[in-house]
Amino acid sequence: MILLDANITQVKFADWLLLTRSCSLVSGGTTQELTPLNYKILSYFILNPNRIVSRDEFISSVWENHYVDDNAINKAISDLRRILKSSDSAQILIKTHYKKGYSFVCDVELILDTKLLSSDSAQHDLSEYSYENEKFDVTPHLYASRKLEKSSISAHLKQILYFKITILISIMVVSLFFIGYWFLQQPESLRLESKKLSISEDGIYASLNLSPSSEKLAVTKENIKTGIDEIFLIDLETHKNTKIISEQFDSYPIGWASNSNSIYYQIINNDKKVCEVWRADFKINNEVDSKEKVLECDSQYILSMVSDDQHNRMVYTKFGYRNVPSLSALVARDLSTGEEFQVTSPNIDSFGDRFVSLSPNKEKIAFVRMQTGYSQIYIAKLDGSMQSKIYESNVRINRVEWGEDSEELFWYVPSSQSLFTFDIKTVSLQEKSVSSKRFSNMITSQDVFLATTRTADADIYTFNTLNNELKQITDTRMYEFGPVIDGNIFYFFREDEELTLNYYLDNELKRLPSSLDINTVSSSDFNKSERTLALSHGNRVILYKPYENRTVDKFVFEKQVVHVSWFNDSRLLLIFEGEQSEQHIWMYDLDSEELQKIIHSDAYQVAQAYSNKIIYQDFYTNLHLFDPTEGTSKLLLSVPNNPYIKWCYLDEHIYYSTGKNLIKYSLETQKETSLFGKNLESEKFILDFSVDKNESVEKFILQIHTLKSNEVVLLEAF
Repeated sequence: MILLDANITQVKFADWLLLTRSCSLVSGGTTQELTPLNYKILSYFILNPNRIVSRDEFISSVWENHYVDDNAINKAISDLRRILKSSDSAQILIKTHYKKGYSFVCDVELILDTKLLSSDSAQHDLSEYSYENEKFDVTPHLYASRKLEKSSISAHLKQILYFKITILISIMVVSLFFIGYWFLQQPESLRLESKKLSISEDGIYASLNLSPSSEKLAVTKENIKTGIDEIFLIDLETHKNTKIISEQFDSYPIGWASNSNSIYYQIINNDKKVCEVWRADFKINNEVDSKEKVLECDSQYILSMVSDDQHNRMVYTKFGYRNVPSLSALVARDLSTGEEFQVTSPNIDSFGDRFVSLSPNKEKIAFVRMQTGYSQIYIAKLDGSMQSKIYESNVRINRVEWGEDSEELFWYVPSSQSLFTFDIKTVSLQEKSVSSKRFSNMITSQDVFLATTRTADADIYTFNTLNNELKQITDTRMYEFGPVIDGNIFYFFREDEELTLNYYLDNELKRLPSSLDINTVSSSDFNKSERTLALSHGNRVILYKPYENRTVDKFVFEKQVVHVSWFNDSRLLLIFEGEQSEQHIWMYDLDSEELQKIIHSDAYQVAQAYSNKIIYQDFYTNLHLFDPTEGTSKLLLSVPNNPYIKWCYLDEHIYYSTGKNLIKYSLETQKETSLFGKNLESEKFILDFSVDKNESVEKFILQIHTLKSNEVVLLEAF
């Protein structure tokens, strides 16, 4: 691995300046980014200037003893020579020596980081000072030690014993202090008692939306006969259920007028490309008096909005920001003129701003920004000014609610079952533990929750191309995820009161507590030869052997890990969330623990392909093939822009899911094959899968979400 010293930030040679942090060359006001291969070759020349470097030396150091022919070496050197000739001086810096190799004929100046240098200098001065004192003190101490008598030795031993006892007591006191402090720091536990609010015993409730007066709850319920989502209104005092909206397509409540007498709802059908926002006004008995279309939208996602009645406008999540269908920004719309202006500007590699709520005093908004692998909560004025990030977490946060005095915010984190309260005045955060595994779609406040009981979050299925049978393995209301195939064994995890490892072999399903100290996983990849699973969670990567239920190793990085994948048996491909929200691809050597950026393009997912090549997915669901030897990439295919896309590589094929089907794409013929005879039922969709091949038979283990009947409940603390 060719790496310049970490203290070196710049390298000057000829009229060039190499910036090591960005792997780019600067000359005459122009900047040129180097490919990983160009950067490695140039770095080796910089470390070995004015001498002949043989081809064997290049193969050993630059290509790390991987096979490479002479043409590839010649091309790489020619590319670098062409780059170095592009400056004004056009000085020849790389010379060819016939049958010997190449030389870099140039004086090199290394520029070090002054902060690191000063730190090293200070340490050097300190070591010199200690050494001088040590030299001064040695002789007197040795001389005095020769004159010790037995009595002084005994006193010295007593002093040592007293010192040891004192240290032992101190350790015990400190330990007791930290144990007590740890218990004090544990979040307060909040116990909840549930009361049923819904009447129907047959249907799927979702998309709760509470009125500003906290007297009415709008909720969607699927019509069993038509399969279309309709909107019901629940009076929280009388518990009366009233159907208020029934359209040709699915309808979802997305917001309220500030007086709670009107509701905004979205009509959506992705197949028909229908997306509309309507307003419905109520009578005193909660029946609809009139309806009016507010706008036509272009989204396959459910929107979120708040109403600014004082200025006759609404602030809503508008999708398609920067021409990315899944990216949303907050936009204010004048309801009289239809004019819009942008309120927020999320970064392009995020999912954007997905939920917005209005403070009771109608002066501020709070919104949730979804990044890859983590969530952020912001507050701002209604026009988007005075934005302030108040919280960030590597777990998913779906919504944020205001307290009655507009000085507190509440949000619930399902993965950790925690209720957070943020005081805006004191900038303090309080956490409470809430046992709520059975509930979802939670609307939070200080001690009262509105929620739905869980539908079947995810079940595990198997499928093979021999009999084309989709077989269900689990049927629970727990969240099951992380499907893995290891020969004849199928593994997956279950998120219960504790994380459990499940394995399916010979038509028998068994479960045992997992040795992992995490409760969820953001990405994973299974190494078949090592039978080891690489898991990412936050900024950690864990190597785990499922068949032994044993954690092999753990690695902690400075940045959030978006995706992890194996590269051969001793390296990992990692996508990190950068400081500017970029997501570049790095390679991590497990033996040397060296980390090196190899692809400077943004990516969502990455995997190893044939001949040590790499496939990665960009932000626009395009799959690219990258050649580390050449430092080049090319487009392989563009998959449908679908929020449930999941893909993997196996034997010259790319397998990907559309949510409703599995597709097999041949890199050789560039043809696609649908593996399911027909799409899944409307209430099911694929979240994740793993594939393996035995001769000509492909077998899959899939994580499939299925919707089932549930209830709307009121949860009160007791």
